Amino acid sequence: MKKKNPIISLIVVVALVVIAIISTLVYQNNNHKSKAQAQANAKQKVLKIGATGTSFPTAYKSKGKLIGFDVDVINAAAKKAGYKVQWVTGEFDGLLGQLDNNKIDTVANDVAITPERKVKYNFSDIYNKEETTVAVNKDSNYNTLNDLAGKTIAGASASNNTKNLQNYNSKIKLKLYDARDITFQALLAGHVDGVVNTRNNLQALIKAQNYPWKVVKGSAATVDIALPFRKDDSESTKILKKINPAIKELKKDGTLKTLSEKYFGYDATTGLK
Repeated sequence: MKKKNPIISLIVVVALVVIAIISTLVYQNNNHKSKAQAQANAKQKVLKIGATGTSFPTAYKSKGKLIGFDVDVINAAAKKAGYKVQWVTGEFDGLLGQLDNNKIDTVANDVAITPERKVKYNFSDIYNKEETTVAVNKDSNYNTLNDLAGKTIAGASASNNTKNLQNYNSKIKLKLYDARDITFQALLAGHVDGVVNTRNNLQALIKAQNYPWKVVKGSAATVDIALPFRKDDSESTKILKKINPAIKELKKDGTLKTLSEKYFGYDATTGLK
């Protein structure tokens, strides 16, 4: 029987020890990275953002998932700014109430900048620009906004578009509903002569749902869309300082244009400053 070479045995032992040491170091290094990442994630600020979940094509649910132009834009901006997002759904006016009561950080749901809201909120950089107009049945004789004088138009009670149309022509009769999706059903059911909303939203809805409607010519108002934040609130100020540069990046790298074309069918963000 051959005797084992002591030199070879020593080499094997040393090799095994080295392998064990390297494995331990690699494990400890990976474990340290995992802990560091976990700590970083734990420290990452979570933004609570409100949306109706019924506002096609800006903030709606598809197969149980919240999607839409506003949703995708804010998710992308928050990621660039280093935030996680927690979405809170509810009626539009109720979401603004939650913002006022410090229950959510902002609302991303086609929120127009108005003189009244500017008094109450600080707004982020603008990420969309829209025109207020009306959709009517395709076979109707209404072709312009002025043709709708004396006619009944459905509008959401808390919507800026409803107020814009009222200010544009007081002879147009408005029938108010609590939610935007109900206004669409009112026109489909023949309860009203038209429905007020933004041009890009109405055109996207007609195309997606194949509704027998047309959008009349003319605009009651042009509005800028942005995120509202509480005034005199230090945390809101911090968020704005991070979100605004992120929105600027989305404009610069073409993300806003891409998402606009995806949800509206055209670039609605041209001319944004």
